[in-house]
Amino acid sequence: MERIVHVHHVEKDAFLKGNIEPDPEEVDLVFDLSPSFAEVVAQVRVELNWNEPNDGVELEGRHNVGFGMHTRWKTMRINSEQRWSVYKETVAGSEDKALELFATKTVDARIELDLNRPSSPVQERSPPPMSQEEATQSPIVQSPIAQQPPLDNEYDDGDDGFEMNDNNVGDLDKYWTQEEMDHSIPYSRCYASDSDDDGPEEEVDEDGLTAKEAERAEIFKKVTGRDIRVPLFRDVSLADGAVVDGGKSFLLGARPISKRDVDATTAMISKGLTFDTFLELKIWLKEFSIKHHRPYIVVHSDLKKRYTLKCVDKRCPWVVRARPFKKGPSWHITSCVATHMCRGPKLDGKDAQPDHRQLTSEFIAYKLSAEISSLPIMSIKSVQDTVKSRFAYDVKYGKAWKAKQAAFKMLYGDWEEAYNRVPRLLLAMAATNPGMVHVVEPSATKMTLHDGKRVRVFHRAFWSFEQCTRAFEHCRPVIAVDGTFLTGQYKGTLLVAIANDASNRLVPLAFALVEIENNDNWEWFFHILRTRVIPPSKEVCVISDRHQGILNAVELAIPGHAPLHHRWCMRHFCANFYRACKSKELSDLLQDCCLAYSERRFANLYNGLLKHKDLNAGGQEFLHRHLIFNSKWARAYDEDGRRYGQMTSNMAECFNNVLKGVRALPVTAIIQYTFEKLNVYFQNYTDETEKEIANNCEFPTKVQEFMDFQARKADSQTATFYDNVDWVYQVNEPGGTTQGGVQHGGRAFRVSLKTCECTCMATQPTKGKGAWEGNDKEESVWEEAVRTVRKREKEEAARKEKEEHEKKMAERARMQRGYEEYLLRNKRRNDKLKAERDREARAKFLRSCQLEQIARERANRMHLEEVAREAERIKEERAQMEDAKTEERHHFFDSVVQLARDIREKEELAEESKKKKARGEGAFATQ
Repeated sequence: MERIVHVHHVEKDAFLKGNIEPDPEEVDLVFDLSPSFAEVVAQVRVELNWNEPNDGVELEGRHNVGFGMHTRWKTMRINSEQRWSVYKETVAGSEDKALELFATKTVDARIELDLNRPSSPVQERSPPPMSQEEATQSPIVQSPIAQQPPLDNEYDDGDDGFEMNDNNVGDLDKYWTQEEMDHSIPYSRCYASDSDDDGPEEEVDEDGLTAKEAERAEIFKKVTGRDIRVPLFRDVSLADGAVVDGGKSFLLGARPISKRDVDATTAMISKGLTFDTFLELKIWLKEFSIKHHRPYIVVHSDLKKRYTLKCVDKRCPWVVRARPFKKGPSWHITSCVATHMCRGPKLDGKDAQPDHRQLTSEFIAYKLSAEISSLPIMSIKSVQDTVKSRFAYDVKYGKAWKAKQAAFKMLYGDWEEAYNRVPRLLLAMAATNPGMVHVVEPSATKMTLHDGKRVRVFHRAFWSFEQCTRAFEHCRPVIAVDGTFLTGQYKGTLLVAIANDASNRLVPLAFALVEIENNDNWEWFFHILRTRVIPPSKEVCVISDRHQGILNAVELAIPGHAPLHHRWCMRHFCANFYRACKSKELSDLLQDCCLAYSERRFANLYNGLLKHKDLNAGGQEFLHRHLIFNSKWARAYDEDGRRYGQMTSNMAECFNNVLKGVRALPVTAIIQYTFEKLNVYFQNYTDETEKEIANNCEFPTKVQEFMDFQARKADSQTATFYDNVDWVYQVNEPGGTTQGGVQHGGRAFRVSLKTCECTCMATQPTKGKGAWEGNDKEESVWEEAVRTVRKREKEEAARKEKEEHEKKMAERARMQRGYEEYLLRNKRRNDKLKAERDREARAKFLRSCQLEQIARERANRMHLEEVAREAERIKEERAQMEDAKTEERHHFFDSVVQLARDIREKEELAEESKKKKARGEGAFATQ
């Protein structure tokens, strides 16, 4: 299938979706052998008849990354032989084996080149002349914008002209969606047009070719190196490479590296080989074993004594013994058995080993460190492909990722070590680049432990190269600033300041690594930029989004340095309006308001935008809120022309896209990448400038195109001289049709050569630093007068600026005094409040003491009462006990008395009884 290539060149959307319907315009290219990239491009030119000198061919390949019944198409841009080979390998391993390409024709249109809008041909205009009353009508001055009736033959001033600056805001819907939802931007549709020139037949030369076919043959010869007019069997240009063919021959074409390319029995290890370090010995042995597909195991590994290896097969006698020298870090092989007696691993088949045990991520990192250092944004797939092409082994994605991280650690240290290396790296750059500005600040509060010591944590860093500073002296005093977030382990933000030269080429001015975009970091960045990079007397216009940190930083005044003039980026401003109104059409109308040159044109567009039926309440509130700041976002109200026509911060956004691939790298890699990228930029710019100088170009390419455009435009204009004092002319321009298809009448403009002003407002004198100061050629009288007037204006502007500065300083001093008085009053009030609070606290304390005393007395009284009651109770109990004892005693006494009485009675009875008995016995005796 590699000999057949299917080429599509119409309906790219259908191609990206897999061409569900057959493509009638499809072209099939058939080759004898697998074609190279140059052969495919040449054949596409021939088949599609794209053979003009300024025709270019861009190819995109389609391949299926799905599996089974699931189809998923991916595209790959093909612009080199390497990408073509990778694409063929990818297609060979996918479900769909066909080589499907989409070809797009590109045309090098130099005159129609416009960085701001799509290029369009210059159109001639021939309308009726404008009346004198219309030509001399004064512009509108209003606050707010007054309502005006529509004008007859209203024209779009400046929209059909040639823009010198890149003011393209792009698709606001996609930009807003990407900012808010982080969705990827879909592919744009591209179309290619074929030549349909079916003119009459032309004369042919001696080879039977027409002039067009002969030109095509010359192009084919330049591309492929072969003359199409000479048949293959007559071409003897490669006769010196012919060989004898004695019979059936086999064609051996190009093929990728194979595991069988290296003879494993060749012994390159021998006794006495020396190595500078132990690491070099290990890497060399690993590379030897990988290239010869002979894995080994480590038997002994002692950095001070020995290092012994043996074959993984225990029956194989292969062994290598190495020892270090007594003096120094060098190692040498003391003995070895360099021949393997084992069969070795299988290189193909079902039982083949896909990996090698010595092919570790650390080894891959060591071998690919040079490639990763030169291209830090190398993808993991490229690492896998490089390992495959160099060592003929397929490594998994995880191992390739670990290898890349290990390479980063070797080159730049780990993530924490990278921050420690930032000062040393900047110092090393400054040592070889005198005049480089670099500042590194540690954190004032955050501390960490490093090697057992408490050290301060990295906070932020700033660097700028002298070459950029010197180049900025010859550029327009306009810079764009922006911040791009980093995606590494510790995150962070990279701040950039970008300028551009006369050819709209980027001039990166300064960089800074900070933790986050906030007021403090932006003020610090602008302070160093203004005091160390920008000349003190140079007034610079800053274009950016409306981040609060930037808004605050540009307003700060630095004594002895010129002020900054801040302007808003039109793209961000229109995107914010799109968020409010959710209408692409209204955003385009606001963009036209921003780009208008004259106040009259701005008023008409702005009033039309306010009257639009689709404008909601949010959009109206947005417009009314920002109208008073129209000098920040409208070109018609740009004070002193500080913007120089630059309406967006696209140059900063473009450079952020350049840095997009390194945002996940360590900070030292980012700094080194900026250095290398700027080196490439300056080398390329130098080559281009030298070519322009060698070609005797009076102006840069972009400026020359603008001058040519204006010169062709002036061919249809006429000028009438009116005033020989102020050198006033009336320039009449014929009417016609604009690029948008709108017809307009003739236009007349008032041009003053003395003040360099025109009523079209497209070109105005710039009063800031870097304004026109004449040239070294012989000047006429009016040029000298213009110069004198401009000098007086500058002196007057400088005087007014000095007065304004003094007023600002006086106002600032007054505000400072007021602030000090406010602090004094606030201190007195605080002291008074503190005294009152102290008095209240003392009174509260005394009251609490009194309450506590009262409570204590009450408690004492309650305690005494309780003690008294208890004593009374005890007394009563004792009295009761005494009464009980007394009663008991009385009872005892009564008992004793009664007992005595009873005893006495008994004794009396006994005595009486004895007496009676005695009387009885006496009587008996008598008887």
